[in-house]
Amino acid sequence: MVIANIADNDLIKILESFKIFERNKVSLEIKLIAIAMYIVSSSVRRIALLFNVGKSTVHYWIEKFKDVLEFNEKEKVKELVIARIAVDETILKYNGKKCYLFAALDVERNKIVHLKVYPARNALAAYSFLREVLRMCEVEELILDKGPWYRDALQRLGVRFRHEAFGERSLVESVFSSFKQRAEIFFCSITVNFRRREKKFGSLRWKRALECWNRFCRMFMFYFNVVRGCY
Repeated sequence: MVIANIADNDLIKILESFKIFERNKVSLEIKLIAIAMYIVSSSVRRIALLFNVGKSTVHYWIEKFKDVLEFNEKEKVKELVIARIAVDETILKYNGKKCYLFAALDVERNKIVHLKVYPARNALAAYSFLREVLRMCEVEELILDKGPWYRDALQRLGVRFRHEAFGERSLVESVFSSFKQRAEIFFCSITVNFRRREKKFGSLRWKRALECWNRFCRMFMFYFNVVRGCY
């Protein structure tokens, strides 16, 4: 995609509304175009070469945007009433270790409501995830499989639900497919850096990896819910 197409795209207007930067030694337009290019597909190295800035500078712009996404997520209130939310989980791997991606999808709007990575797939993770979903919106019905990790959480939360093996719940598979495809492009450099820098501190490396997965989740949600509609 050429720069002109991105500059004229609605995505730049959306990014501008986030008010990411307070100071602009480099023009705001260049920063926003760089972030937009990264979100769509480009590498940090390619963007740095294109705009004649350091890779660390581009990385800083991207991290500032992720910080804004995190703040906006924390500011969410119960303003949406969603008829049906499909919930599912899938396995992710980091240097041979497993972690679990939980997803909640508004099946009518095909929008991700919540996305989070946990170190284990158990009752505690399921309860934590579903409770966060219910804090973000009012849900008339959850659609889940019969995974035993959901049983206690559903009972404690007292939410209406139904079990479904396929049907609407299978829509979450498209989220997982897209997530894993983009993770192969965007996330591999992070895992390489962890292997180099933190060989002696396995638990710290694992904690940092989970943090990075969840920052990637916020960026992916923005891509899935917003960016796809701009093209």
